[in-house]
Amino acid sequence: MLKNPMSFVLTLALFGVLSCASKPKEINKTAQIYFNAGTSSLMTKDYTEALSNLLKANEAAPNNSEILNNLGMAYYFKGDSDLAVKALNQCLKIDPKNSDAKTNMASIFYQKGRYEESENLYKEVLKDLTYDKQARTYYNLGILWLEQKKDSNQAEKYFTLALKETEDYCPAHYKLGSIAFARRNFKKAYRSFREATMGTCLNSAAAHFNQALALIELREFNDARMKLDEIENRFKNSTFAVKARSKILELDEIEKQSRTIEARSPRKVMSPEY
Repeated sequence: MLKNPMSFVLTLALFGVLSCASKPKEINKTAQIYFNAGTSSLMTKDYTEALSNLLKANEAAPNNSEILNNLGMAYYFKGDSDLAVKALNQCLKIDPKNSDAKTNMASIFYQKGRYEESENLYKEVLKDLTYDKQARTYYNLGILWLEQKKDSNQAEKYFTLALKETEDYCPAHYKLGSIAFARRNFKKAYRSFREATMGTCLNSAAAHFNQALALIELREFNDARMKLDEIENRFKNSTFAVKARSKILELDEIEKQSRTIEARSPRKVMSPEY
């Protein structure tokens, strides 16, 4: 018996997210050893080693859907999306209800510009009421509608549904922040970008930086400066540290101009009230 098998899931949100397969299949000990080694290599992004081990696992136990799913991902990350699709098709012939494989296929179709097929597969996955990764499914549909169909309203609905599934799904918070910022709703943008730095996305430099941009638009200059200082110190040697330093210099200039305008403005003489 394959103990706690892992199916590698490719999503538009975070490539290389692992999830436990819901229906373990019986395989021999040799296949299990190679499968575990290959899956571990996928996690550490050693894709050559992953492919080598998963091919051996597939030889030892052909027609196992979990092995074929992860083999497809190893092919994908080695740059052969055609072989990846072939392995995933084989996986789905064996297990037509494998939602991980459908998600991976949909994401590959998206990358290949096959948007309608991608959307249809994601919607198929949504029908699986036992699938525990629907937050990613809704998120990926949101990405498709935002980036390809240019419909931020529908995208916003999908990102919101992702958060109903998983409240702390930070990539959805980030995209909602981006939509709000584009609409010049800077208070909402700031709240969403702040949520996008919680939990597993604590070290998302982009979300921290966009918080600062929203604060600047809200003219909360002191808070913006504190956030930019944090980014510069926390994400040293990153492009966001450079951007933060540039924004701090811009803030210096804005505040300098504000002081000059204030100094030149005629002061009103207030009459005493009786």
